[in-house]
Amino acid sequence: RFVLTALFFLGMMNMYMMRANLSVAMVAMVDSKQLARNKNQSLVACNADIQEDELHYQNSETFEWDSPTRGWILGAFYYGYMTTQIIGGFLEHKFGGKIVFGGAVFMSSLLSMLTPTMARMGPWYLMATRVLLGVSQGPMYPVHHGMWGKWAPPMARSKLISITMTGTNIGTALSYNLSGYLARHGFAGGWPSVFYVMGIIGFCWVILWAIFAYDSPAKHPRISERERRYIEQSIGTHYKQDEDMPKIPWRGIFTSPIFWGLFIGHFCSNYGHYNLLTNLPSYIDQVFGLSIKDNSALAAIPFISLWFFTTLAGWIADSIRETKRLSTLNVRRILIVIAQFVPAIFLVSAGYLGCNPAAAILVVTLAAGFGGFATPGFKVCHVEIAPRYSGILYSLTNTFATISGQVVGPIAGYVTGNVADVREAWRIVYYVGAAVSALGGFVVLATLKTDVQSWARIDEDFYELEDEKKKKSEAFIVKDDFTEDAA
Repeated sequence: RFVLTALFFLGMMNMYMMRANLSVAMVAMVDSKQLARNKNQSLVACNADIQEDELHYQNSETFEWDSPTRGWILGAFYYGYMTTQIIGGFLEHKFGGKIVFGGAVFMSSLLSMLTPTMARMGPWYLMATRVLLGVSQGPMYPVHHGMWGKWAPPMARSKLISITMTGTNIGTALSYNLSGYLARHGFAGGWPSVFYVMGIIGFCWVILWAIFAYDSPAKHPRISERERRYIEQSIGTHYKQDEDMPKIPWRGIFTSPIFWGLFIGHFCSNYGHYNLLTNLPSYIDQVFGLSIKDNSALAAIPFISLWFFTTLAGWIADSIRETKRLSTLNVRRILIVIAQFVPAIFLVSAGYLGCNPAAAILVVTLAAGFGGFATPGFKVCHVEIAPRYSGILYSLTNTFATISGQVVGPIAGYVTGNVADVREAWRIVYYVGAAVSALGGFVVLATLKTDVQSWARIDEDFYELEDEKKKKSEAFIVKDDFTEDAA
């Protein structure tokens, strides 16, 4: 499980590097300041001193794509991303996650390498490439949750899942900084090297995954018997044969209030994340007019904060649960309040900070960081309420949540393209994000459960309920001697 943690962390990091790189590369690919000059518009909202040398990157190849077009290009990824969420959950449930997750990173790397060529062919070709990139990455989270349903002991779930999912935040931060550097100093004319380098990194990871990853403890040839028994006994699930996989209880899922709470809450949480992921470099560029070097460095800070806060929240959650001072349900509720309502306050305040980029980034950083509490708050609940169907559940909720990624780019592009005052336009963008975040908090709190649901216990012919399993194996259960706090 520790090796799988490292592999998942790096795999999620790679996926998000290839997803996020276009947000920074777009600043170099399109000379938005020259487009503003052509329309006799103000270059930046805050009238900052424009460094003319930064208007000419090492590459001389730029495209004349207006704000709405850029918005659709940045949002195109999510149209493909939503199509393979449920398929990915099915494939993991049927064939295991190793081949599905590895294949997803391989195809993403290949498409990243093709991106510069498609961009030169035109915006529609670039949109199509981004859609296909989304298709290839769609199985990522369902497979991740499905595999952790077999690998993560209950008292380590918050930590393990939080650690691996923060790979996406580190990947975004690395992508922003590396993209900013390569756009200015990279080979192949600057911005094309952004996509080539990250594609190569992805191919290298695939090799490691093929060698070291396995679908479950039972299939791992090098796992110790002690570790295997501890994981299987603590989870209360043991996979006998692939053909024994139970049927999916669709009726129970779709009539469960907690499922619909996760369904809506997932959308609202992701809206805030995708809003930053897609639009933050454009916000910094249009409002403060900073160089691509400073832009990429500042835009990375909120995602480093998100990584730190998410990891910290996961550790705190499991530590409190182990002491039994609060129930798992109440721990999750506290985290949800922090994750959904605190960021809403910071997002509203971000629109009133004037022309102070340091203050604006600080506020956005705090909004992103506290938003990370959503992962141990309710994004682990799929594993808790239905361990054996967690991949399927996550594929369903994340499919709907992906729609938020489709709309954040076009919404920002439409608002900034039609509201004359750029700062007012971005204020509106952040208002919408705050309202969506708060809505998600109310819905999840009203429906949250953390115990295994009755529909997930149907036909327990080879799965035993966690509490019953614990009683039967109490005499010989293996204690985890691998330091649970670090698990």
